[in-house]
Amino acid sequence: MSPAAKSRLTAIVFALLFLGVGYAAGQYFLKQAYQRQVEAAYRRALSELATHFQELSLELGRARLAQSERQRSLIGSNLRSLVYAAQSNLGELPLGEINLEGLCGLLADVYEQTYRYVQEEWEPEALEELYGQVQYVSGELASLLLHKQDEFPWVSWQEYLSAAVAGPGVLRAFTAINDELVTLRSSLSARAPLSRGEITGETISPEQAVVAAQEFCRREGLHFQVTNESKGQIPTYTVEAKDEAGHIIVEVSQKGGLVLWMMDSREVKASRLSEQEMVAGGRQFLEDRGFPPLHITDVQVLRNRATLTFVPNREGVLRYGESVKLQVSAEDGSILGFWGTAYHTAQSRQGRVQAPQEEAWAARDRLRDGLEVLDEKLALIPTDGQEEVLTRRVGVRYGDEYYLIYLNAETGEEEQIVRVASPQYF
Repeated sequence: MSPAAKSRLTAIVFALLFLGVGYAAGQYFLKQAYQRQVEAAYRRALSELATHFQELSLELGRARLAQSERQRSLIGSNLRSLVYAAQSNLGELPLGEINLEGLCGLLADVYEQTYRYVQEEWEPEALEELYGQVQYVSGELASLLLHKQDEFPWVSWQEYLSAAVAGPGVLRAFTAINDELVTLRSSLSARAPLSRGEITGETISPEQAVVAAQEFCRREGLHFQVTNESKGQIPTYTVEAKDEAGHIIVEVSQKGGLVLWMMDSREVKASRLSEQEMVAGGRQFLEDRGFPPLHITDVQVLRNRATLTFVPNREGVLRYGESVKLQVSAEDGSILGFWGTAYHTAQSRQGRVQAPQEEAWAARDRLRDGLEVLDEKLALIPTDGQEEVLTRRVGVRYGDEYYLIYLNAETGEEEQIVRVASPQYF
């Protein structure tokens, strides 16, 4: 081989080596950047969960002292917002192998009991018990968070929080919290039924609850089993299943065999679906499970998950107090969360709503200048006191932004103003 050919060959070899090293280095740094993003997301979710439980504890502490109707209304509204936030945080943490029945049940109890609290029907003993349970969880999460902050910075949270790692401290901590809650919550059974409605129907067996959970989730290869029975305001079976992807918890009513809520802890690593595709998937999910056509009122997208809120339209009135919520994966469209208690309990208290006289006043006359009215519907919405008020829900455009303005159907006064992402939610 001539010297020139050897030189060319050497140059080609070095070029290939350079490209290979460059590609490997690029992939390494991309992987490191992705891991830092994942770890930051886990830290944020755990930190927010601890913060929301601390705020729940503070609100429940105030609830024990409040006497005025206005304060009770504000506290009830704050508690419901914090429950939704904490549920969202739990869905973002990779706790696939952990039994979260106690934590999920505690949040569900706080949410449901706020209605009785606002209406002054919450028993003081129940309030004290839930306050103690939330305080316990808040303290344990604060200790866990403090421990995590003291760790060496090179400890990988992705590995530390992975369910595949044997005996990590985070998973042990959540297991201990959940086990203690199961004991604490046992005394909350046998309370009076909620005044906002109840579940009716024939009492089902644990085996029938398993079938109901399987038919609702429709996931191949999962083995469901009943892990707990609750005799609270709404007697339920807790049904669980695990696989390599995550941990599914389903709460099934003992009367009627209805799925009240479901949570799937699987991790969502990417966002591949559009908002419209996730909404269409959510609609299909509900339709396949026998729900009537529902009107979508809100979409919130966070950490590759979309939370969709649907409400029924009965007799031409949107019923906001009977909502159904879904959490949809932006990676593959799978349903990660379902909350339907409000919808199911409302079926026992359905009543007719007297429509206002159309000629009483025009919505356009009650709005400020510069708003373009795009839609108008009747909506029955909860007030801060958890009474319900009939409104004219007016969808407007202001510049490049869209809003829903709720006008009292009798007086025309503004009850609420809510910004929405798109007029498709009018």
